[in-house]
Amino acid sequence: MDAKSTIGIAPDSDCVKGVVACQCELGREKLLTAPPYNRVSSPQDENKSRYSTAPCARDIDQNKCPISHVLITFKSPLHPNEVFNKVFPANTAIKYVKKKLAKLLGLSNNNILLTKNRTVLKDSSLVSDLKTDVLGNLVIDVFTKDSEEFSLSSIPKESYVHDLLHAVMPKKKAMPFIAIKFNIRNQNGIFTRSYHSIMKIHEVKKNLAGLFDTAHDNLVLLRREQPLQDRMALLDLDYDKYGIAEVELLTKNNEKLRLEKLYKELPINDVLSVMVPFGNTIKQINVEIFTELIEKPYLGGYRNIFTGIEYHHAYTQTPQKPEKLPPEKKNCRDTQTAEEREKIYDTDYSRATQMNCVKAYIPSVNDKIITPKPYETFEEMKRRLNQDHYASIIQRAFKHYQFRIKVERWLKECRDRINRMREQDQKEQEAMQRRLQRDLVTKTFPKTRQDFDQLYAMVDRWKHAEIARISQLHSKGPKIAEFTLLLDKEVELLRCIEAYRIKIKEDSRKIKEERFLEEISKPVAWYGRSGKLITMDTIEIQRARRLKELYNSFIREDAEVKERLELLVDMKFALQEFSHPLAEEIITLLDQECDLLVRRYNGFQLQFLRQRVAASILRLIKTSELNFGVTKCKDIREYRQMEQSRLYFCELCHQVKGYAEFPLNTKMSGFLVCTSCSWKDVNERSWVDMTPYKFILRAVQREERRRKCWGSLAFVLQEKDIFFIVEKLWHSHSAISECKDITELRLCRWRVNDDWSPWNCFLVTVQEMKAHLKLQNPQDVYDEELVQKVETKHKLAKANFEQLMSVNKRFTESGDWQSVRAPAVARVNAVEPI
Repeated sequence: MDAKSTIGIAPDSDCVKGVVACQCELGREKLLTAPPYNRVSSPQDENKSRYSTAPCARDIDQNKCPISHVLITFKSPLHPNEVFNKVFPANTAIKYVKKKLAKLLGLSNNNILLTKNRTVLKDSSLVSDLKTDVLGNLVIDVFTKDSEEFSLSSIPKESYVHDLLHAVMPKKKAMPFIAIKFNIRNQNGIFTRSYHSIMKIHEVKKNLAGLFDTAHDNLVLLRREQPLQDRMALLDLDYDKYGIAEVELLTKNNEKLRLEKLYKELPINDVLSVMVPFGNTIKQINVEIFTELIEKPYLGGYRNIFTGIEYHHAYTQTPQKPEKLPPEKKNCRDTQTAEEREKIYDTDYSRATQMNCVKAYIPSVNDKIITPKPYETFEEMKRRLNQDHYASIIQRAFKHYQFRIKVERWLKECRDRINRMREQDQKEQEAMQRRLQRDLVTKTFPKTRQDFDQLYAMVDRWKHAEIARISQLHSKGPKIAEFTLLLDKEVELLRCIEAYRIKIKEDSRKIKEERFLEEISKPVAWYGRSGKLITMDTIEIQRARRLKELYNSFIREDAEVKERLELLVDMKFALQEFSHPLAEEIITLLDQECDLLVRRYNGFQLQFLRQRVAASILRLIKTSELNFGVTKCKDIREYRQMEQSRLYFCELCHQVKGYAEFPLNTKMSGFLVCTSCSWKDVNERSWVDMTPYKFILRAVQREERRRKCWGSLAFVLQEKDIFFIVEKLWHSHSAISECKDITELRLCRWRVNDDWSPWNCFLVTVQEMKAHLKLQNPQDVYDEELVQKVETKHKLAKANFEQLMSVNKRFTESGDWQSVRAPAVARVNAVEPI
């Protein structure tokens, strides 16, 4: 048997039976590095063995793991008795499994090979993609490339138990900080330190080594007589509900730690958890309690004359707190009042006072003669001072000052309100102008289906207006002629719109093709360690870039005949590399174009042939069997998204599509016709311009969002529902002023304190809406006829939206709706009125 017909190594009959490893003469290294054994009998089977671009859902479900974690059993075929088990999450890649196993075995990551059923596992594949047994377990064989010896039994079992417990048991409540009690075994000492929960054990050792001036390798931390691993996080410790864990600390060489570097005296400390109110929440704080000895004074004592031991009197009284200020710096009565002493002093000389007499003259120039005034009573003094009059003047001036301040504040508020209203009116006018300008642009240059619906609606309105005008004619002959001209004009308008739509669709298709070709020919890029951008071109990317250049050169229309012939020859040589029927068909078409060019056919005559060749080349580029770079394109991998979402069947196009491809409204009971079919089908399609109704819906949603009513039914309804409410229920005119301008109409709340709903809405103009929203009870303001009319509309809305009303009732009565939204009454006061 030749080498081309066999992939891998066929099993030898000389191999020992019952042993997984191969013991033949080829050697273990060739066996391990060889691809899986697979016989191929024909080229058709070879094509089937390739990976398809979009696998079916049945093949994916067979390899899909239904559980979150998988127990992997590692076996060594060279040592059948050695087995190692470990739990991995189902979404773990094989390269991370190899990395973890290499770390446990102490081997190089590139030296390990993982196989299943003699098939080498790819690094990019996931654990969930592998086929497991009924219980969700997986068996993988372990090899080494250079036959390096290893032992699976040398891996400690505690690692598996630890990972299994962490995978199965629920996690504890995470705490930001953890307080660790360190018990020093040799010194009988205890001290406590607080660390962040994400710190590792080796970081804690380095911190303690810096405190005690010792090497961190000399420190050992024990937990229940088991040493803690250096890469273990503090969050994995078995701490209590207050975030406290006890750990024993010792040194390898029995070195005593100098605890005086932590505290002056060895304290007996503890840790308490204190609940402190912090705003609206309660915060948990760890408090360390330190008990330090005080310096006791000497109170005397006695000495034993026989033994010579001295005994001192004990000092048991609690010392007082030291005073903050010394007595000499105090300002109080004890220090300012002088001490009084009585003492008798004898005068050294006599003193006398002199009076005016005959013998002595004393001038009286500076003397004053004081005479009493008339007696004044309290009432007379009160009348003279007139304090009430002056008090009234002061009060009048102060009240006038207060009134001026209030008037200025009122004027400022009034000016601000007027400016705010003027700015709001200006914003509304600018928004209306932008809306009209956007509508004009979409009518002139339509791009989407909604834009073309708007054009078709304009044609339909024009046709009905012309029909109404022609119907007023009295003569039968002019009527027939006018109707004939109207039909011709309508056909011409529809033909122009459809031609422009086809052109837009063709331009969109070309843009998608250019994006597709750019994406598959884009090199792989990443940033290195230095932050420099690194790009890599694989063989598939180079081939895709070459095909893109040939395709872009082929669709050129300005090339001469000689250049065109050279291009066709280059494309034939480039396509000969592919052994595919599509490539052979393109080569045949290229030969046909060469013959026609030699016979002097022009470009107009070769237009359809070139379009066929270009479509075939693009289909060849999109074929993943010939161009593996196509698989990274998002459009090709849509089946992934379809697999994760629910699919529904379209009755017109007979295709299975996602729910996003179907038109949505609250009155529908199921998905029947997709959006594309409903737009193409004349019976399903109605020429209605949904732009104003979409604007009304967005205005309602914006108002509910401003009131913070996130559970309102306005976020559930669609444009068709708003169209039904405006057209069928309110007949497209205001309930107050009968205004029929759809651009001025808005759907606001009827009861302002309740959330918006189809049975709590009111169709009015913008100015009428502003006045209506200021009313707390509209039944007391409007007349009875209008109130009865609005209640009738609400009953019709409840009858038409019965399904939506039942869902709302079920959520409201069960209490689940309260968890989604808060009552609107509590939020109405928070909205500033305009």
